[in-house]
Amino acid sequence: VKRNVVRCFNVIKMNVCDTVPRCILHFFITQLVDDLEHALEQEDLVEFLKEKQDILERRKVCRAQFSALKQALPHTDEVLKKLLRMRGGSGARQQLQF
Repeated sequence: VKRNVVRCFNVIKMNVCDTVPRCILHFFITQLVDDLEHALEQEDLVEFLKEKQDILERRKVCRAQFSALKQALPHTDEVLKKLLRMRGGSGARQQLQF
């Protein structure tokens, strides 16, 4: 009888150890969602989701830099080949050291 009571207690203990963290997490997430909904109701949602001007400008600068680098990439291969020819190497056997 004692062994069965201990087994039953262990099963209950395992159930509680498994259920309590899940319940805590559920309540934390529910509270977070409710708080976010409340905050968004008070703020203008369109203004909240609009991209900030400094981020927009930075994105434009990054796109321009990317475009410039994309155009310059073929020219770097040409310059490297010319430098290797100037050294007298074939390019495959010698490496250029900077």
